[in-house]
Amino acid sequence: MALKHAGPPERHIWISGFNPVSEAVSSGTVQIFQLVIARSDSRAEELKSIAAGRNIPVQVESRDAITQRVGHPHHQGVAALAAHFPTLSLEALLERQLFEREPLLILDSIQDPQNLGALIRSGCFLGAKAVVLPKDRSVQVTATVVKIAAGGTSHVPIVQVTNLVRAMETLKESGLWIAGLEVQGSSTLYDADLSLPLALVVGNEQKGVRPLVRKQCDLLLHIPASGPLDSLNAATAGAVALAEVQRQRLQKARRP
Repeated sequence: MALKHAGPPERHIWISGFNPVSEAVSSGTVQIFQLVIARSDSRAEELKSIAAGRNIPVQVESRDAITQRVGHPHHQGVAALAAHFPTLSLEALLERQLFEREPLLILDSIQDPQNLGALIRSGCFLGAKAVVLPKDRSVQVTATVVKIAAGGTSHVPIVQVTNLVRAMETLKESGLWIAGLEVQGSSTLYDADLSLPLALVVGNEQKGVRPLVRKQCDLLLHIPASGPLDSLNAATAGAVALAEVQRQRLQKARRP
């Protein structure tokens, strides 16, 4: 029998990966319509028990079936159909040790869900510990974003903040340096020391980093062009910058 869901179907979203699903099911703050499991270990049994206590329907399926549902194979055998994607609070992020929350990716007014998905995927691959999004003037995590992220949303926490500038101030007070990507940045990406505890800001696809956000940046960096085009799209620029962060840190770790 097909499961009937309350509310408009286009607003439902699949959450995948054991930790994101477990947190969503346990918190009680996200409406969960269905839990789908393709594993039989003790953690899965505990999750089933929690779901039963919250009257969440549980369905056992194959891993391939879950892959078809969520659109990628990086689900760890667990998925949940939810009313919206669960986010991590800034306060909860700050409770983590500094090395557990950086490098951090801050996205200022990203509008294209494909760019957001690509940035989360790149962040996951290149070691970003979290992605910070403003609640307004920004695309949120949708089914399209989850699909484009190809499993990245299962591993990289999404932090949603009401006031991005104030959140940046708090992050700086917690020990992070903030570097913004700007076409007119005063230094190149490759001349800056990116081995410091770092948050990297990627701006809007058309307008770049907003002036108030720019003022909170300790560094404004540009990626030097070697061809006729003078800029990259947001997702590509973010990936290039994160790759340079990784390169510098690996190089520093190898030094005697």
